[in-house]
Amino acid sequence: MWKKIRYRLEYIGLLTGAWIVQCLPLSWLRPLGSFAGSVFFLFDSHRREVTLANLKAAFGEKFNRKQRWQIARKSYGIFATTVLELFWSPNLTSEVVQKIVTIEEVDSKPFHTTKGVSIIYCCLHAGNFEWVAQLSGSYYSSPLSLIAQKFKNPLIGPLFDQWRSVTGNKIIPQERAMLKTLRNLKAGGKMGLLIDLNLKPHEGPVVIRCFGRLLVPVTKLPAELALRTGATLVPVECLPRPQGGHHIRFLSPITITSESSVASITQACWDALEPQIQRHPELWLWSYKHWRYRPSQGESDYYPFYANCYDRFDKLLEEQGAAFSPRELKRN
Repeated sequence: MWKKIRYRLEYIGLLTGAWIVQCLPLSWLRPLGSFAGSVFFLFDSHRREVTLANLKAAFGEKFNRKQRWQIARKSYGIFATTVLELFWSPNLTSEVVQKIVTIEEVDSKPFHTTKGVSIIYCCLHAGNFEWVAQLSGSYYSSPLSLIAQKFKNPLIGPLFDQWRSVTGNKIIPQERAMLKTLRNLKAGGKMGLLIDLNLKPHEGPVVIRCFGRLLVPVTKLPAELALRTGATLVPVECLPRPQGGHHIRFLSPITITSESSVASITQACWDALEPQIQRHPELWLWSYKHWRYRPSQGESDYYPFYANCYDRFDKLLEEQGAAFSPRELKRN
């Protein structure tokens, strides 16, 4: 009974908050998100320590504590703005999209607008990752398919599905998502996926190396889909424009050959997107526990305080041959 009441209150609160945001001018959301993010950063002590520890793990002594603090606070603000802009999504008409987005194509091949060419767009939880699919799909008049996120509160999921599909994108439920996605891509469809989704070792992940020294088990779905369907795999970046709006960059497609493996493709996707995080670390979602597992053997002092050794993670590393090179560790 209490759970049902709580779910209903969460739904009403979210719906009311979103309605208020939708009544605001878009230009207000970035300063409002920056302020809200700064407030949460100050009071969210646990996540703040996770964020600072992640920055130290990734960059070592490249940034001092004051600089890490500033990056972390900005990261909170960018994520808060992302959430507010997602709430604002019902206002995204074609005319609005053309005003608030600029598109850059690193590769000159015109496959983004070609019908019948299947494409998997992959990005990180960086910048406004929620609007990458909406803005690019609307800009090219080529809707994308997205896999729905499952919420504990069943009343909230449909709201997010509605906001994420206002520009015509199709939401695929998690149930039987693999089968539906395969059919969509084989029919020449286009879809968007996040590649930094961390999984538990028993959930069938692939291990990649981040920032040259941290191992993490992530989803292998984009790589598997590309290998099975022959879809083009395109990394995408989203950067906030100084004057407002967003700049979306479509990078060169990942090279896939007959010798490519799921692990090498997934690593190549991360390697294509990491340089932007190196240049603008405040864009990434650092408050998430990205590195929950650390190897029990070899160098592991780089990992954040919350990382723990786990037998199944060690076994996964052994199976995939993922190990650090001592020379590479010293160089980093």
